[in-house]
Amino acid sequence: MSAPEPATRIRLALDKWVERRALLGAQALYRQGDEICHIAVGEAAPGVRATSGIAGRLYCANKPVLAVLAGVAEQEGLLGLRDPLARFFDEGAPAMAAVTVADLLGHTVRLPPALHTRSPSLGERARLIVGSATPRPGGAHYNAQTTSAVLGAILERVYSLPLADLVAHRVAGPLGLRDLALLPRPDRRYGPLHRRGGDMNFVPVEDEARGLHAANPGQAGVSTAADMGLLYADLLSSLEGGGRLLAPETAARLLRTGRQVQLYDLGARDWGLGFQRDLARDILGAGWGPDTFGHLGTAPRRTVVLHAADPAAGRVLTLRFFSPVDDRGVHRLTALV
Repeated sequence: MSAPEPATRIRLALDKWVERRALLGAQALYRQGDEICHIAVGEAAPGVRATSGIAGRLYCANKPVLAVLAGVAEQEGLLGLRDPLARFFDEGAPAMAAVTVADLLGHTVRLPPALHTRSPSLGERARLIVGSATPRPGGAHYNAQTTSAVLGAILERVYSLPLADLVAHRVAGPLGLRDLALLPRPDRRYGPLHRRGGDMNFVPVEDEARGLHAANPGQAGVSTAADMGLLYADLLSSLEGGGRLLAPETAARLLRTGRQVQLYDLGARDWGLGFQRDLARDILGAGWGPDTFGHLGTAPRRTVVLHAADPAAGRVLTLRFFSPVDDRGVHRLTALV
């Protein structure tokens, strides 16, 4: 069976970028209806051919994984999205007691983004955050680290298991995802991020591993584009009642657009609970429906990971770039659907 035309166009565009040395390499999954196409072009590292089986860091795009896990926990009766932090932490600062799980997922509690990053464990970091933090005044503001640390610790508490095991057993396992994990594993190939140097050669990003540890689940997480594509395909199926992980009402609740979130200095963006909801308006090229959801992973302002799912079209596109791509490139590439 031949590849769907959009997948062929995406592959050809990526090949041209690699040929011009604008991109080291990339992997992608394109799914339209029942057809799935895997793409791998260029190199994952100089001298290492890119394949669909080389995992890379998810950066902020790990937050939807935590959101799905929270949805699973809610379905199992272990937590409620409207539960306050006071239910899970005995010694919390008064200003934190009424903050809810949904606030953590939707970025509607404005906390400093990198509190207690040197904590020895996720549980200890969350305890320190909840016990001492004071939400800042003002509207919702995107938080890449602090809120996810608290959410991850809550999930560990309600399951009495490490977060890495929960990702493996409650999300990756049921879908047969071999490469989705909280941290790199010695038995799976991992490709660190590279950047293009002034001599047009690609070199490793020096601080790529910074923040890649178990106490920082908001920016940890590793996967292939293929595994994340299958996760998003299951989310689309969940909306129709055929998903393996979430019931339709749970998926719809996570994806419902909430308050606008200030994304650093890039302006206000629409958010659900763990998912970006304005990709079709502000990030992607033409051809994506208004209900498209997903997430970006950036380092620091250029895209490394892109996940997008369009319920109306039954379309999923997940991308992993082995060297970062600018906004114009993302817009042009995603318009090829």
